Amino acid sequence: MHALIQFFLRFGHVLLFVLMEAIGFVLLVQGNDFQHSVVFSSAARVNGQLYEWREQTISYFNLREKNQLLWQQNSDLQQQIARLEASLQAYQIQEQALKPALDFDFIHARVIKNSVSMLSNYFTLDVGSLDGVEKGMGVVAPEGVVGIVKACSPHYSVALSVLNVQSHISCKIKDSDVVASLSWPGGDTHTALLQELPGHLMWQDGDTIVTSGFSSAFPQGIAVGRIIESYKAPGDIFYTAKVALFPRFESLDNVRLMRRKLQDEQNMLEEEAMP
Repeated sequence: MHALIQFFLRFGHVLLFVLMEAIGFVLLVQGNDFQHSVVFSSAARVNGQLYEWREQTISYFNLREKNQLLWQQNSDLQQQIARLEASLQAYQIQEQALKPALDFDFIHARVIKNSVSMLSNYFTLDVGSLDGVEKGMGVVAPEGVVGIVKACSPHYSVALSVLNVQSHISCKIKDSDVVASLSWPGGDTHTALLQELPGHLMWQDGDTIVTSGFSSAFPQGIAVGRIIESYKAPGDIFYTAKVALFPRFESLDNVRLMRRKLQDEQNMLEEEAMP
C-alpha cells in the first residue's frame, strides 16, 4: 500500500493530465459534428485494417490444414501410380501403347462468390476466357465434383453449382456400367439424389458414386459422393438413391476447371453427323 501511495504521489499529476485530456477529447468529439465524423471515419479505417489483418492471420494458420490435405492427396496419387506401374509390368504393357482415355486440361481457380441457400445456386471464379475458360467446362474441388461453367467474361466465370435444381450430372456407381442422373432437389446442402437406377442393379449403402464419363464436362471416375440409402416409390420400376456429397459447398475455395483437349474435334464431328 505504501508503494502504491508513493506511485500516485510521484506520477499523480501525469495521470491527472492524461485523464483531463481524455475527458476534453470526448467532449470535443461529442459536441462537434465535424470532429465526430473525422474520428468515426478514422476508427472505421482502423477496424477495417484490423479485420483484414485478422483474416490474413486466420488464412495463414489454415495453411497447415490445407497442406495436410495436399500431402494426403499426393500420397494417394503416388500409391495409385505405384499400383498402375506394377499392373503394367505384370501384364507387360508398354506405356507408349496405351492410348490415354482421359485427356483433359486443368485450370486452377479460386471461388470468390458462392451461394448455397437458394434453389438455383451459382459460384463465381477468378478466371475467365483470357485464362482459357469456356462454357461447359467441369469444375471440381479436391473432394469431388462441384459444378459446370455456364458463362464467362475475360477475367471471371460463373458456374452452375451441383446445388442447383437445374443441375444434372451423369454418374454411376463405382465399378458398375449402369449410368444414372444425379440431381439436387433443394434443401439439404450435403445430399443429392441419384435417380432412375434399374431394379436389377446390385448396390448397397456406402457405395461410391463417380462421374460416368458420358459428358464433355467430366472424365470417368471423378468422385461425387456415397450412397446412404435407397428406395423405390410404389408402382415405380426404378430406384432412387440418396447420396452424401463429398464436397462441402459452404466452404468452397480452391477448385480446378477441366476441359477435354480434343473436345472441339468431337463437337465438329457430332455436328457434321447430325441431320
